Amino acid sequence: MKKKYAISKIITTKLFIYVFNLLCFSISMGQDKTDLESSFDKYVNLPREVAFAHLNKSLYLKGETIGFSIYVLDKNTKKPSTKTTNVYTVITDDNNNTIKEQLIWTKDGKGYGTFSVDSTFANGNYTFKAYTNWMKNFDEQNLYTQNIKIIDPNATTDVSKNIISSKLDAQFLPEGGHLVADTENTVGVVIKDTLGYGVPNITGRILNDNNIVVSTFKTNQVGLGKFLFIHESKTSYTVELDFRNRIQTFDLNTIEKRGVNITLNQIDSKIALTFRTNKETLPTIKDKPYTLFIHNGSQSKTIPITFKNSTTLVKAIAFKNLFSGINILTLFNENNVPILERLFFNRNEVELLETVDAFVEKYQDSIAIQVPLSGMKPLDIARLSISILPNDTKSYNADHNILSHILVQPYIKSNIENAKYYFIDNDSKKEYDLDNLLLTQGWSSYDWNTIFNTPPKQVYLFETGISFIGNSTYSDKGRFILHSSKHHDALAFIVDEKESSFSHSNYFIEDNNPLEFSQVTGKTTMQKPSLHLQFSPSKVPNIKNFINVLPLKENTVFEANGSDTVFDTKWNTVEQLDEVLIEANIEKRRINKLITYYSTGKLDMFDDEQRIHEIDMMTYLNKQGYIVLMLPNGKMELTILRFGKREIPKIYLNNQVLMDIDVLLNFNMGDIDYVALDKTIKQYDASNVGNGGTIHINTNPGLRFKNDTRKGFNQKVSLPLTFTSPKTFYAPKYVNYDSNFFREYGVIDWIPNITLDKTNAINLKILDTKTKQIKLCIEGVTNEGRFISEEKVITIN
Repeated sequence: MKKKYAISKIITTKLFIYVFNLLCFSISMGQDKTDLESSFDKYVNLPREVAFAHLNKSLYLKGETIGFSIYVLDKNTKKPSTKTTNVYTVITDDNNNTIKEQLIWTKDGKGYGTFSVDSTFANGNYTFKAYTNWMKNFDEQNLYTQNIKIIDPNATTDVSKNIISSKLDAQFLPEGGHLVADTENTVGVVIKDTLGYGVPNITGRILNDNNIVVSTFKTNQVGLGKFLFIHESKTSYTVELDFRNRIQTFDLNTIEKRGVNITLNQIDSKIALTFRTNKETLPTIKDKPYTLFIHNGSQSKTIPITFKNSTTLVKAIAFKNLFSGINILTLFNENNVPILERLFFNRNEVELLETVDAFVEKYQDSIAIQVPLSGMKPLDIARLSISILPNDTKSYNADHNILSHILVQPYIKSNIENAKYYFIDNDSKKEYDLDNLLLTQGWSSYDWNTIFNTPPKQVYLFETGISFIGNSTYSDKGRFILHSSKHHDALAFIVDEKESSFSHSNYFIEDNNPLEFSQVTGKTTMQKPSLHLQFSPSKVPNIKNFINVLPLKENTVFEANGSDTVFDTKWNTVEQLDEVLIEANIEKRRINKLITYYSTGKLDMFDDEQRIHEIDMMTYLNKQGYIVLMLPNGKMELTILRFGKREIPKIYLNNQVLMDIDVLLNFNMGDIDYVALDKTIKQYDASNVGNGGTIHINTNPGLRFKNDTRKGFNQKVSLPLTFTSPKTFYAPKYVNYDSNFFREYGVIDWIPNITLDKTNAINLKILDTKTKQIKLCIEGVTNEGRFISEEKVITIN
């Protein structure tokens, strides 16, 4: 099975030998032990969410659109989170100034939107961020951040090119955190250039003070390596790096005369942990009860460790006894003070979906593509996003895919360069490189000082929609009507003499639309209220614990020529004619269709006059011959009298059965389209009817108080923050699809919200740009926590 993973970390530019020291705790050797398991359980008691954003590209030109899909998952189960609907997406510049921001509505852990690359952007690097309010409770990296680059093809100033110095940032990181004298150590190597990128294929030699080579290493494609050696306490060592035909030398002499180190090796289906100490340390730790604590951020297990007469101790642990995904292994001494830590990624039981061979069919100006998925289980519901680009694209270079960002990034302290590499086409080399990366990470994002002393508190809440409190300036009681909107029916709020306010939560309103309130002062009279409203959230919150990301590493430098035309803009100069609709004929056909459908009852098509003068639905139905009663329990009952008996009709509101008819008492009549009243037992399309027949109420918010005098009764209240509705993504029109520019920087399409058909296949229909090979960049997850992350190349014959 193909498995894709990725990781990205930036290491500081100072040259130094990195030795992880013991964490500072308020616990001393003579104090009582802190209980590991209870402290950890308390720390992870609050559930975590983790976010990932799939952007359609990472390099954009002025005039293009940034398309994105947001995935919010439960950090423990890796399933979509249903606790939060509010996700904040922000784009900031190099100085962390906010350029654009949106509140995105996620449903079952998935949402999507767009940002226009307009005049607010200049040439340069920007950071896309996505997070929830709940994430502010934690120090771990549960949010999402990605660097993007904006280029203006018509800019007159040149885009500056970074000059990379030959000076190297070299770090030598002992596995587990300790370089112990007179015993074998595993040392991780991180070699960076002055911009922070890993330097590949660097050869290094470790020499003693007699200039004898005692160990060697070579860095991989992201500048990582490792070596084994015994650091004799009375000998000094240097590291020589061969870079650009020049030798650079670094000292390697910071050691601990006493301590314990660790080496982790994978052997078949298990890991072997080798703990080593030296002869000077062994007498002080012999027979003392050490503990190996293993956790994945939610679950944990412990293994006793005790040194006897040997300076070497080996523990083998089968993969099946580890957690799937990340494992954080911490060794505690007899006082439960952590003395070393190592991260390991267990790929067992990480379930992935995979694509199989695609089916392609060409039409006159479009291409239909079907891509079946394998690995789906009966209860899986997949939600995917797909960026469709020319195969030669140089504009899709994000460090992370969904696997690397969900499964690894939240557990480490810094970003990882080219993280997705570790999770694409998994093989033994990828596993080796990933483990070497984790060796160099040091302590995880789960800080034991915080775990023991300051577990997170629920300061920031899960947010679902917008909440508001309405404060009335009137001292007498009143009934306030919040008129219906796109996503909500009308609501009524009753304020008596003892109250001065009302509240509501989980309200969803988009695109700066206002709320509209009216006040009912008598049985039939209304007036414009004077309400003061407070909203939450009222602004996009700040979040401080974003990790730094490297600027986009481009394979080539895009050089714009202001005289060249990139996009086809001829449609912008065409005069737009007024749209002519024969509304009367359309409405007549619609009414005739409804009359035919509701043939055995009465169809009442509302007009503006009725919308003005009908007080509420119960009053209206009473005039239609229905009996409205208030029961002793305070509930409303609606009946008709037939054959000497009271019979109850079934009521439908917009084709959904209305279980609680109390809402009809204060129902907003301003957006009634029609009411179909049938006192027979004809079902229409309903699944059941009452013995009193059916009442079908259909509304249309677009009709609300259209051109009527009741507008004077409405107080419009603007919200400081509303959701941004997802807009249709339009790929740019290019002057030339057969050009190097289009093949390297062009966009074919972006589908942010793919669902599968009954055969578990992706179905696409795209513009035929005559591109011979296209790339489908697919990211997604199922409701059961199975991932897909692929870059699939399709040849168009």
